Amino acid sequence: MPDKPELKIKEYELFRAYYCGLCQSISTHYGQFPRFALSYDCTFLGLFLSSIHSNRQDIGPAGCITKPFRKIPVILDNPILEYAASANIIFSYYKVKDDIKDSKGFKRLPLIWLLYYPYKKARKKAPALDNHAGLYLSELAGLEKSKCDSIDAAAQPFASLLARTFSVSGISHDTKVLKTLEDFGYNIGKWLYTIDALDDIADDIKSGDYNPIVEQFYKGNKDPYRLRKYIREDVGFVLKYSLKMACVAYESLDIKSNKEVLDNIIYGGMYKKTDEILDKELNP
Repeated sequence: MPDKPELKIKEYELFRAYYCGLCQSISTHYGQFPRFALSYDCTFLGLFLSSIHSNRQDIGPAGCITKPFRKIPVILDNPILEYAASANIIFSYYKVKDDIKDSKGFKRLPLIWLLYYPYKKARKKAPALDNHAGLYLSELAGLEKSKCDSIDAAAQPFASLLARTFSVSGISHDTKVLKTLEDFGYNIGKWLYTIDALDDIADDIKSGDYNPIVEQFYKGNKDPYRLRKYIREDVGFVLKYSLKMACVAYESLDIKSNKEVLDNIIYGGMYKKTDEILDKELNP
């Protein structure tokens, strides 16, 4: 998510145009139902890759079920948004599939059937991404099952998946650019996995669900707020170092468009979210 108060109105409208454009692309290629899985993560993916690929962006009016009486501006469907839409479907399918493995996930069983045919179509459109998703998420599931007690080791598969997500999009065949995209994706992935684990500490302690931070630092202390204070420095370093390395990769790329919006998300929104979750006081 962007740091909205720091964006100009036209910049925020551009971000919304990508969000709505991704929603329209999902609808065009996969039908109406999968739109429920629309994510800001894949909006960022589409925006980021589009900004490297071209300085041109076609915006047009489109209908929206949430605004039935007027047209809204959207980024028109293109190969980059189609790739982001495929990624959205593939990741959503694997997420629901993983939830169902959980003893509490039976309520999501109908979703797997509703997503199955869109997923089959998406994996044909983005076979390399689907192969990487299956490989790395299986590796991640194994680490979680064994209750891996290292944040770095547990984050590795997801970070590697994000690295491939950025590099197999087809926007470039330059090996230097692809390596930089992988570096960017890897560090974004490590940040995402770690900050999600940090945000879930209290719930995971109560439910007994796997959390790599709890496994690494939890020493019988059932007070999540005290645990948060104890690990703040170590986990904060992992988060901010991952963001720093993502910024290093970002700054070496040729950003052809939307730089103000990307700067806002990367230097504003992501750092702001990091501090917000690090500073969040958890109740026992």
